[in-house]
Parts: sequence; C-alpha cells; structure tokens
Amino acid sequence: MKNSKHSSDAPQWRISALQALITTPILDLMTARVHNERTGIEKDFFKLKFPSWVNIVACTKKNEIILIRQYRFGTDQIELEIPGGAVNDGEPPIEAGLRELLEETGYAGENGRIIGKVCPNPAIQDNFCYTVLVENVRKVAEPTLDEMEDIEVLTKAEDEVFALIQDGSIDHGLVLNGLMFYAIARKRTR
Repeated sequence: MKNSKHSSDAPQWRISALQALITTPILDLMTARVHNERTGIEKDFFKLKFPSWVNIVACTKKNEIILIRQYRFGTDQIELEIPGGAVNDGEPPIEAGLRELLEETGYAGENGRIIGKVCPNPAIQDNFCYTVLVENVRKVAEPTLDEMEDIEVLTKAEDEVFALIQDGSIDHGLVLNGLMFYAIARKRTR
C-alpha cells in the first residue's frame, strides 16, 4: 500500500496481487484489484510494465547536439529524436546511455551523467526514463543497429535544435523532457 508522495493524510489503497494479462518482449500488461478506502469502491486497475528507458543528449565540442531520425510504429512516421533505448536488467542508466549512443550513432564522449529522470506516465506505467548528458562526443565507430532499426544520424547547433522544438519538428514527449533537462543544465553552467 502506498500513500501519496505529496500528502500525509491520503487515504490508504488496498491492492491485490499483480497478475500478468499479456507478456510481450517490450512490456507486460498487469492488473490488480484496487480498493479505495475513502469511497469503499473496488475496481480492476491496469498498468504497463516496461523496463526503464534512457535518452541521451550528446554534445560535440562545438555544442552541436546529436539527433536521429527513425521510424516509429506508434505514430507511423519518421520521428526526429535524440538517441535512446531500454535499460537492460541490472545495467546502470549511465552505462545504458553510453551503450545506446554508440550503437545508434557510432559516437562516444566524456562526462556521461544523469541530468534528469521522469516517470513517463504514472497513471499506467511503473518505469522511469533517465536523461544522460554526454559531452565532447565524436564519431568513433559505425553504428551497430538492431535488426529492426534504420537510423539517420544528424548534428545540429543548439539553437537549431530549440528552433525544431518551437516549430513542432521535435514533438516526442520524452525527447522534449530530455532537452528541457539539458537546457536547465546548460543554464546552470553559464
């Protein structure tokens, strides 16, 4: 049972044992019976169990940001994003970020560190998405793409990236979160 993060007098929730309804390679659909003590009502709740994710803001010495274009089945279109992917079981998010950056772009760099963490949708998901900043990146290898990836790698000046956000060319919510964390981190160092 959990209390609200923000209220010490939140009603208690009684939750039955979680059961998997559907298991796939990328997520599990889970359900549990939830009882609201305040109302006395009980209903089935559902959540998507994903691994944690990582997004990478990779900057060159000239403050260019590495972007990628890739097809996304959910929107059925090519999306403009920053590199990212799933965190493997037991893998620290920073290591996952460095691995994904190298695999998707062939770039590597210095000072990899977490600059942000969000829960993508706490109403129906239980995972986190970490934003990893990597500085002074340079191309060190050819990308090693998964069998269902087809990624175009781009470098854009910081101002160009923020213009792409403003004109709606970048509209992926988790990518926008990552770039917001980057803007905050940059503001602190200026």
